[in-house]
Amino acid sequence: MAERKTTQQLHTQLLVHEKECSERWKTIYRKTDALQQSVDSTKFWLLGGLTTIVASLITLIVKSTF
Repeated sequence: MAERKTTQQLHTQLLVHEKECSERWKTIYRKTDALQQSVDSTKFWLLGGLTTIVASLITLIVKSTF
């Protein structure tokens, strides 16, 4: 039969667990920040490309009507 843990042992394990979880969350936040920057950069390039395509189409339509 397993030995029962004392409150001090449980407290120590909980402190270790909280420290490990804190480090994991910091890592997750850093990674999500980097991911958000990547998404923002991709969005910027896509909007720039879409603007170029729309401007080109408008130019072609205007030139073809005259």
